Amino acid sequence: MNNKYRLSSTVYAREKEEEKVDLEKIIFLSVEGNVTEKEYFDGISSNRIQLGFNSKIDVEVLRRKRHDTNSAPQQVIELLEEYISLRKLGKENLIDDIPESFIEKYGMEFIQQYLDSPEKIPKKQRNMLITDLMKIGYDINYRKYLHNSNRTLDEFCILIDRDAQTHSEINIRECIEYCEKKGYKCYIANPCFEFWLLLHLSDIMEEYKDKMHLIKENPKVSSLHTFVSKEVSDKAHHNKSGIHFNTNYLPFVHTAIQRAKSLPGSEEELIDNVGCNLWKLLESLQVHI
Repeated sequence: MNNKYRLSSTVYAREKEEEKVDLEKIIFLSVEGNVTEKEYFDGISSNRIQLGFNSKIDVEVLRRKRHDTNSAPQQVIELLEEYISLRKLGKENLIDDIPESFIEKYGMEFIQQYLDSPEKIPKKQRNMLITDLMKIGYDINYRKYLHNSNRTLDEFCILIDRDAQTHSEINIRECIEYCEKKGYKCYIANPCFEFWLLLHLSDIMEEYKDKMHLIKENPKVSSLHTFVSKEVSDKAHHNKSGIHFNTNYLPFVHTAIQRAKSLPGSEEELIDNVGCNLWKLLESLQVHI
């Protein structure tokens, strides 16, 4: 299978309430996980006003194919840059991103009509094109949706796990330096994104003051869990999906921000210290009066 195309989603439309908002900025975030991070930020998006966040700024977690497990830090950056390349095409040149073999098979006029007015094409022919493209990992509808989410003020960011068990210090440093060079925001969770969730559920410095080494090492404790993900699962009663954002996390978002601010927060510090600087992203969403 051709792995060139990774941006993919079976569900990409925003909720009806959000569609009514004239957004000024979208923060595009490429992440390691395929489920939990998306559910969390979907919850943030759906509750922006309740959280005191600017309703005209949204976070869009870039999604990849369901079975795409390419989650190393460099691959997280690659997914972000696939989207940035898509934006640069310009709406009138979007067809340039379609593989040449498909233009030869279906014809330039047919594909252009699909991009411009898909409702004018018989359903059977539309579905045939979509099915063929999906076979090589090209989700044409999701790419059209993302391309239309194009604003001058948009930001491009990555969120990576420190995960010392898997990612080397050199690897993390290279990603930080690359993002700085390219102007991407770099958010780091040490040891993992579940630690950010745990900050909602617990006073880390008090409850885990004698277990910080276990949080940092985050050893595998079962076939399903590491130490941190097990703590989250035990407290919130969920696994990697179905996190029940409104019940478990919504009431404690600002608490988590304050708890995270008491921990190391710079990219450099987070290479070797437990913490998470996602609070910086969330604070950037707040309404300033």
